[in-house]
Amino acid sequence: MLRLIRITLLAATAMTGPVMAKDYFLASGRWDNVVLVIDLEKAIDPANDGTPNAVVNRLRVTPDIQVDGQTQIASGQPIIVTIAPDHQRAYISNHSGQTPAAEAEEFQHGHAGSVTVVDLTKALDPEANETLHAVQGWIDSQGFGATGFALLPGGTHAALAHAEAEGFEDGGHHINIIDLAAGKVTHRVAQAVGSGEGCPPTELARSAPDPRFGCYPDTNGVTASPLGGPQGLIFTANGGSNDVSVIDIQRALAAEDGAEIGRIPVQAGGFGITTSPDGKLVAHASREDPRDGREANTISIIDVEKAGADPASAEVARIRVGTDDANEPSRPFVAAFTPDGTQIVTTNFRTNNIDIIDVGRAVAGQDATVARIPLETGSDDPSRPRGIAITPDGQYAAITGAPPKNGPNSSMVWIVDLKQHKPVGRVTQIGSESYMIGHFAQ
Repeated sequence: MLRLIRITLLAATAMTGPVMAKDYFLASGRWDNVVLVIDLEKAIDPANDGTPNAVVNRLRVTPDIQVDGQTQIASGQPIIVTIAPDHQRAYISNHSGQTPAAEAEEFQHGHAGSVTVVDLTKALDPEANETLHAVQGWIDSQGFGATGFALLPGGTHAALAHAEAEGFEDGGHHINIIDLAAGKVTHRVAQAVGSGEGCPPTELARSAPDPRFGCYPDTNGVTASPLGGPQGLIFTANGGSNDVSVIDIQRALAAEDGAEIGRIPVQAGGFGITTSPDGKLVAHASREDPRDGREANTISIIDVEKAGADPASAEVARIRVGTDDANEPSRPFVAAFTPDGTQIVTTNFRTNNIDIIDVGRAVAGQDATVARIPLETGSDDPSRPRGIAITPDGQYAAITGAPPKNGPNSSMVWIVDLKQHKPVGRVTQIGSESYMIGHFAQ
């Protein structure tokens, strides 16, 4: 009887064809110390709009620690979500690693960081909800204020940024190289520290804004391209120095001096930075100047080959986003390419909207804004969009947002139809101050 049942099941599978993979998003939950699995199909069901019904699991990504003889969950502030190309693993950059919750709440910066490796198959198991079931392991970041994480061409290594020094929001000036098979940092790539007047400061700035910022790059986002050098280039969004570092991957992997080959000036310090699917362009979102807190309103498009030859000339377009007023700050958070590379989607934190930019028109110096889409919470709260993930067919974008530090489960994810230029679903209870988000299929 058991054999007959098995044959019947196999025959049914053969008749119906292979099971199609489903689309999911993995969103940072930051202050709730989780990442959340979201089912796209459920998220766009009108019956689920404005509810948490599309949340499959809340995955813990920080371990239990002992504090004064008591067991508590470490406050890691998971902020960056990077999905492996095979969709089997995700790498979560934890800004404060395994720090006691009280210390992170008192001051969120300058803590030792970590990276959590998540098994994406186990992430869908019911057993993974609010447990460590899906965690494969942790990587010590070997630095403070861990931020951007990017898989390097070839898939064997990753670059991990650190935006801070111990106990300070300023002072970050290196990128670590991680051997993914070994699960550890192998060496660090030094970034230049400013040598002008006041650099380095006699005392670091504890938090921004502060006029002492500007000497250290304090890197937030990281991305990589296989072009521009023998093994490609790394690009970093430097929140402290208002520019982008260009790093030669071959030198970085070999731990050679001089891996940082130059800087590209941009409007202001950024957080989100991404590479086009063909590797030819990089998009950087200028967020704010850490010296005076002045918020920006542009994204920069960078030519990768030019960056490898002459970094100072590599910015080929600068586009205002979120507003038509040159004097209005929109504080763009992320600029992400669509899968076909023809458009860029930007999240505009201050103006509570997203822009869709035509890449070809932008590089040609033409008006490039295809659409500007407001995001609403359904209440008086602003949407404050941050992270972006786009499905491989380019149909849907998932956008994280909602007011910062508004308590547990206070963030939201919007699903936006990029073809129709409108939101089609809102998923609630997405952690507290949710940052980045990634797409995977299972």
